[in-house]
Amino acid sequence: MQKEKGNKQKKWYERTSVTLCVAAVIIIIGLGFIHIITGVVSPFRLPFDIIFKESFGYRETFINAEKIKSMPYVAAKLKYPISCKILQKLEYIQAGNVFETKMLELLRETMEKWHTEFEEVLNKPQQQWQNQLRGKSESIEKTTSDAEACNNRGIDAANKGQYETAISEFTRAFRKNPAYADAYYNRGLVYVAIGQLGQAISDFTQTIEINPEFIDAYSKRGNIHVTMNQYDQAISDFTKVLEIKPKHIDVCFMRALVFFATGQYEKAWEDVHTIQNMGLPVPSGFIKNLRRASKIKK
Repeated sequence: MQKEKGNKQKKWYERTSVTLCVAAVIIIIGLGFIHIITGVVSPFRLPFDIIFKESFGYRETFINAEKIKSMPYVAAKLKYPISCKILQKLEYIQAGNVFETKMLELLRETMEKWHTEFEEVLNKPQQQWQNQLRGKSESIEKTTSDAEACNNRGIDAANKGQYETAISEFTRAFRKNPAYADAYYNRGLVYVAIGQLGQAISDFTQTIEINPEFIDAYSKRGNIHVTMNQYDQAISDFTKVLEIKPKHIDVCFMRALVFFATGQYEKAWEDVHTIQNMGLPVPSGFIKNLRRASKIKK
């Protein structure tokens, strides 16, 4: 009797459950070696494609090609770097330095367009950068040599388009007074005007070190970071401005644009709602793209 009991066969569902468990383990391990790309038609006319991973792991195992192609390129590359690399390798999306440059330029142009539209909503008059210089613009006697006089002569030179002279005068100003934040800020503005952005960042950083609440220096540095595609640094600068001055609407909108560019759509919506709660409209084109991108993410 005991022998018969021991030889008793397992029921079908007991055998099946063991088989399924083994199959599940094999599938899970297998997913560590392959990427499954959905939303494409493979060379074999299948609605998916498969490519081997460079190393074992589960990061970005399932790649939604349609979702990535619909996102702003910068956001897609930041959030799904492996997926973008694979899709480019398989030619599902374009690749190469020319394409990278083109997409970054397109994003910047779109952001600039929305920002210009928003400034029109604010009825913000266009202001030449020279009008943002800190100090007096009237001429000072050449024999006067204190820091303030040097700063003012620098402003005078900048207004006349004599940028090298302006830089020299601002430099003299903070050499005479190392704590002269305005001179650093003014020289930074000149460097922006002549395209030396690295030098401008250095000057705005020095301005902030002297005066940690110099919001225009944070704002200018943030704008340069956007131009240089350094979006994390831009967000940090814009956030600092809003900590000091929560109702700085222009900076709030700029941060919303950068959140959008980096795929941080919920944070972008928070800034949009802040602006709307103040009774100001946000450019419809931006809202439309943000809404579409938010739906794709879901």
